[in-house]
Amino acid sequence: MEIIFATGHYSSKVMKSASIICNSTGFVPGLSISAFPIKSPDSMTVFTCTPYALDLDTDRPDGQKHAWEYEVKVKNVSSADLALSVVSQPDRFIRVEAPKSDIGPGKEKTIKIKIEPDVADTLFTKSFTLEASDSAKTRFTFPIKKAMRWGPAPTSSR
Repeated sequence: MEIIFATGHYSSKVMKSASIICNSTGFVPGLSISAFPIKSPDSMTVFTCTPYALDLDTDRPDGQKHAWEYEVKVKNVSSADLALSVVSQPDRFIRVEAPKSDIGPGKEKTIKIKIEPDVADTLFTKSFTLEASDSAKTRFTFPIKKAMRWGPAPTSSR
């Protein structure tokens, strides 16, 4: 089961919950979500992402009908070295590769986002979450959307 929590235009702490209703006589789990949405991703005090969201239908590289790999620049805007890790990503469609080494203060590194070729005819809204190594374990959830069908996946010429 997938639950999507969109923060929309919230600008302070947000708490939401979801319940599972079923005919089970046993334990029925619940889910609580809390978030601290920021008004502008550029206002983060630890790291920034450029772009800070990805629309696969409009953000394709120039001249490419299909793009299966994207790059996101991550800049350390803190005063200490940062390590970034991917703490959450979809089971299907997307594979995210975070930088392998620390990012120095004021420096940038690249995150690679690989889109599975079998999504050409699939519509989805997904996200992945990055966590920084700062004392607060700052997290940023990066949204990825695909709302158009692209047709068949490219085939190899080999």
